[in-house]
Amino acid sequence: MSGHGITVAGYLALVAAGVVLEVAATRTKAPVPSLSDVLTRIMRTRTGRVGVLVAWAWLGLHFFSQ
Repeated sequence: MSGHGITVAGYLALVAAGVVLEVAATRTKAPVPSLSDVLTRIMRTRTGRVGVLVAWAWLGLHFFSQ
């Protein structure tokens, strides 16, 4: 497997883990906050909003510019 394939597999594993956590948060009584709860808490502070902006820019730079 090439380096590109390993990178894609790693990102797909992260997305799959995120989906599993979201399902656990919304469908079960597990003490896991949903993505909406996490983002709401992060966006309360200026530092959190800047962090979300930087993360969004990083995603755009690495995924959408190719």
